[in-house]
Amino acid sequence: MKKKKITKKPTTRVHAFRCTDEVWSKLKELAKDCGISLNRYLTETGLKHHPRQRLTKEEVNALNSLAFARTDLIKITNVLQGKTEEEKLKYFKAEKFMSWWIKASAELIQHWYSIEENLSSSVLTKERSEL
Repeated sequence: MKKKKITKKPTTRVHAFRCTDEVWSKLKELAKDCGISLNRYLTETGLKHHPRQRLTKEEVNALNSLAFARTDLIKITNVLQGKTEEEKLKYFKAEKFMSWWIKASAELIQHWYSIEENLSSSVLTKERSEL
C-alpha cells in the first residue's frame, strides 16, 4: 500500500482590530460588492491592492455584445484584406453590396450606442493616437 503524500498548508496568523459598527458594515458591504470574503478584502487592501466591484449582469451582457460586434468588424476587415483592389472596387460599385454594407454598419453603430446608454458606470477608453 502506497503512502499518501500529505501536504501541509502554510500556517496562518489571526489578527484582530477594533472598529465601529458603521465601519464594520461598510467593510462587509465593500467586500460583498467585490464578490470576495471580508478576510480576503482586508488582506488585499492591506497589501495595497484595490479589489474591483464585480460587473452587473447588464454590464456583462453589454461587454459580451461589444466583443461580438468587434468580432464582426474583424471578420469584415479580414475578408476585405484578402481581396485584390479590383475585387474591392467591384464589391463597392455593386449597389446590393453597398446597401448591405451600410445597413450592417448602421446596425453595429446603433448597437454600440444602445450599449453605451445602458452602461451604469463610467467607462474609461484608451485613445488611439495613430488615427
